[in-house]
Amino acid sequence: MKPDTFEDAYARIQTATRARTQTEIATILGIKQSSISDAKKKNTIPDGWLVTLYRAFALEPDWILYGQMPASRREGAALPAGVRESAGGYASPPSRVTVYAMARTDPERGCWIREGQETIPLLESLNRPNLLVVKMDNTSMEPVIRRNAYVGLDCDDTRLRSGEIYALDVPGEGLVVKRVIRDLEKQRLAMLAENPAHQGLYLPLDNPGVTTVGKAVWVIQEL
Repeated sequence: MKPDTFEDAYARIQTATRARTQTEIATILGIKQSSISDAKKKNTIPDGWLVTLYRAFALEPDWILYGQMPASRREGAALPAGVRESAGGYASPPSRVTVYAMARTDPERGCWIREGQETIPLLESLNRPNLLVVKMDNTSMEPVIRRNAYVGLDCDDTRLRSGEIYALDVPGEGLVVKRVIRDLEKQRLAMLAENPAHQGLYLPLDNPGVTTVGKAVWVIQEL
């Protein structure tokens, strides 16, 4: 199904949040006003907006994008009268996924432990059979992946290919998201940061001692 125009979706956001100006919308979303203009030019509502609006106002992504009721399925959600209508006959809600922390490790073995910290709604187009979502907890991959971004990992794709971004379980450090380079000349595996303020990690290619958790396939973050 093709989403409605940006103007229609934006109008629904204004109605539900009671915001009257771009400044108020930008404050609610935690973005710059210029980001709203950029989204309007692209005629699209960024995924990060949908996550923020769900968490702050319990607004369903399908209602924002398509106008499909209900606007919210959360009991007690305080919405304007114009958006509180019957849910009968409309599409099912988007799936919800658990978001895992990156830093939790087993105190004895040092390996990463999957510890859920929150759940977020996820559009079907971003979902896949063996998806794992983590929340970036550092700035090492900025500006490609910003701190507090949601990162989708395809856990079926663990074969390391040079130049791609992967999440790896590094003993003692937890889950690490880095760009991987297989350096055949020096026989080492390079795990590189995008941020020059962070150093890379270099391990023996034949026995790096890390476990590949999955390949990064999408990122939800503010511009």
